[in-house]
Amino acid sequence: MPWKTNTELWDIVGALVISTLSGIISITRRIAKGQPATIFWVISEFLTAIMCGYLMYDAYPHVQANFPEWFTLPLAVAFAAHAGGRLFQEAENAFISHYTKLCGKPRP
Repeated sequence: MPWKTNTELWDIVGALVISTLSGIISITRRIAKGQPATIFWVISEFLTAIMCGYLMYDAYPHVQANFPEWFTLPLAVAFAAHAGGRLFQEAENAFISHYTKLCGKPRP
């Protein structure tokens, strides 16, 4: 059975699972802080975590030499999935702030 011997497939599945768990943690934290959950927001959180986690999974072999030995692939994927979501949120906030200052229109 090729799915049992294909380690690259299991690596991708592992990266997606770690990224999805990071998305769940992020969503849970924000709901606990009182932010209302909409389906669009939940989907965007999941997709952002999965995208950033997968990008790190793909880039890790090329940048592995720059990291300490303890910063393994699963840890790198988890960090990227979590930090990537925060980075997108901060970029959105900065863009909205700049747009508001530039155009004088309040955020809808």
